This record gives sequence, structure tokens and C-alpha cells, in this order.
Amino acid sequence: MKPGQAGQPATPAAIAQELYVYYRVHLDQAPAALAAFETARDGQPVRLLQRRDHDPVFQTWMEIYAPPLADAVGTELRVATAMGPFAQGPRHREVFGPIAGSEAGA
Repeated sequence: MKPGQAGQPATPAAIAQELYVYYRVHLDQAPAALAAFETARDGQPVRLLQRRDHDPVFQTWMEIYAPPLADAVGTELRVATAMGPFAQGPRHREVFGPIAGSEAGA
């Protein structure tokens, strides 16, 4: 079992990691996509942002999975499944963590 899984203490670096997922949604599907997102996140503290690029056809959305979310992987999988029909193209996933020795990461 890996650190951070059930029954194992997570390392500070694993706890501090944040997952960012971005993708495009057709403007006509945005209300249905938002409803699907809200249902899939099931009250978990996942942030949803929209890029301010004023595209007349598509919106770029970004999901942010960060502490204190306990099961980011499971939550993201559930949200990805729900958002699949609405994502125009791939969902881009990136993981960031604090810079070692930085005050923000301490």
C-alpha cells in the first residue's frame, strides 16, 4: 500500500499536492455541464473556474483539487466521468506541489 492510501499516513508532500484539470465546454452545454459537475463533486471542496478569454463558442474550465480534499483521485475520476460528454477535446491534468524550502510550502 502506498503512503496516503487508507490506513497509511500521507507524507507532507503528498498532502500539499494540487491537481489542476482544464478542458473546453461548448457554451450551449455549459448549464448542463455545470449541473453534472455539481452532482459529481458531491459536496467535495473542488473549485471550478472559467478562463476569461471571451470565446463566443467555447468556455475553458479548470477544476482545482487541493487540500483539504481527502480523496482527490477518486473525486476527480467521478467528475471526469460526469464531464466526459461535455468536454470538447481532452481533459488536461497537471499536478503541482510546493517548492521545497519555500515559505508557502512549509
